[in-house]
Amino acid sequence: MEARVLPTAPDLTELPGEDLTTSALPEVAGWIAIYEELATVLRSVISRRDRHAELAGVVIDHKDHSLTYGGKSIRLTRREADLLDFLLRHPKRPFTSKQLATLAWQNSRLSDAQVRTYVMRLRSRLREVGLEQVITVVRNRGYGIAASLGRGAE
Repeated sequence: MEARVLPTAPDLTELPGEDLTTSALPEVAGWIAIYEELATVLRSVISRRDRHAELAGVVIDHKDHSLTYGGKSIRLTRREADLLDFLLRHPKRPFTSKQLATLAWQNSRLSDAQVRTYVMRLRSRLREVGLEQVITVVRNRGYGIAASLGRGAE
């Protein structure tokens, strides 16, 4: 019996070890199982990160871009929420304006002045819920976040 070659989808990129033209169902099933396992691990990491922030007292609702801390809630812009979420995932590590634009917002075209404006606006918003000292500035290195939100900001 001759093996049939399936046409590849134009938008799929072959990963190392993959053969997108295979008709071998066990191989396809194996890759599907690997992707499902990776998705499970990713969901676990994300839930752990969200749980860590919750235990620290900060809860970010990604749907409506709101922040709750100490019984107070505020609405944030999408950019403010993305910036805070990124910094919370990387505590005690400073990032330059360019790094923040690229890593937090995937937008390398934002200027340093625009990033500074978003940081200032977020710091002002955080002050409303009692988190005035959370975002720090490390001279010549960039912006970071305080290590412990639960104890340091109370």
